[in-house]
Amino acid sequence: MFLAYLLTMTALLSPSTALAALEVTDDAGNTVTLEAPAERVVALAPHIVEMLYALEAGERLVGVLQGSDYPQAAKQVPRVGSYRGIPLEAIMSRDPDLVVTWRSGTPRSVVERLEALGVPVYESEPRRLDDVAEDLRDLGRLTGHAQAAERAAEAFESRLAASRQTLKETPRVFYQLGHNPLTTLGDGHIITQAIRHCGGKPLFAERPVLVPEIGREALIEARPEVILSAARSDDWQRTWQGHGWLPAVRDSHLYTLDPDLISRPGPRLVEGVEQVCRALERATGPS
Repeated sequence: MFLAYLLTMTALLSPSTALAALEVTDDAGNTVTLEAPAERVVALAPHIVEMLYALEAGERLVGVLQGSDYPQAAKQVPRVGSYRGIPLEAIMSRDPDLVVTWRSGTPRSVVERLEALGVPVYESEPRRLDDVAEDLRDLGRLTGHAQAAERAAEAFESRLAASRQTLKETPRVFYQLGHNPLTTLGDGHIITQAIRHCGGKPLFAERPVLVPEIGREALIEARPEVILSAARSDDWQRTWQGHGWLPAVRDSHLYTLDPDLISRPGPRLVEGVEQVCRALERATGPS
């Protein structure tokens, strides 16, 4: 009896039965390992902040960037910088045990200095619609909220699947990013994936850069049937007045998307995708 008790206690105290480290692979392909769930998280993009609140880990946030305004509680989290600059000292003053960065938005020098200091870094960069759910799951594991993250991920995936549509025609869609110069988004951007998801053909997606500049002649040749842009108002549509030689302008198929929904690759992105789908359906009609 005593021998059995002794063996049981030995097993319980064995290092092999200690809590396993938390390990995920981020969107840059790096392995991120934590010995315990992160309790002090700095998030360097609004979409990351939204993810953490969606998986019920918002209370772990100790630092965010200016512009992190959703949900309402995020406005109360201390700011550690903005898109104009992210001082390393401001991040380190928050004593983080995890920093979640935006791969294409956080300066590389900041990431490298954090890593050199031994601060765990998770790089978020959803490029496909499905990546949003995977980032939710990863951050859930790293913060000890795996179950809540799974619920949020499944809700996102379910709503995304329900939004997919087939149109009777495949409209040629131009997504206007900038006006002067005129720019759009290439195939590697999640908004381009949203247009395809909704049954449209994103123009200039084959360009080799993420943000291609588009000339007047190329746009005339492409003949967009729908033009989309993210903005706070419809004012951008006025710039197309007098361009009736484009089918989208001639037929009044210019649609404004909510920038917070379509431009942030977080849980609310599915609402932005639904806006895209409704616009394309209005332009072409359902199948």
